[in-house]
Amino acid sequence: MAKKAGRIGEADISKDVIAIIDAEPNREISTTKLIRTLRQRIPLNAEDEEPLEGRQDDRFSQIVRNIKSHKDQPGNLIHDGHLQSIYRGFKRP
Repeated sequence: MAKKAGRIGEADISKDVIAIIDAEPNREISTTKLIRTLRQRIPLNAEDEEPLEGRQDDRFSQIVRNIKSHKDQPGNLIHDGHLQSIYRGFKRP
């Protein structure tokens, strides 16, 4: 997943996602908490924080949620076996 014109992409957050989940009890986290924690660790630019049309979230939160949506694509954390999708979140195997 390539970075687009200064915006953060899935590949850019992979190491942070794994580190955050590894630090959690049972190595699992809700998507909401993961997004919140990533925002504390990663500096976002205005494009990352741009609201999505017709939605209540921004481009950055969509990137994090795309980890689940893109799970069938090589290079994705779930596809490559680094994460498991759980109800409303993620778990490290």
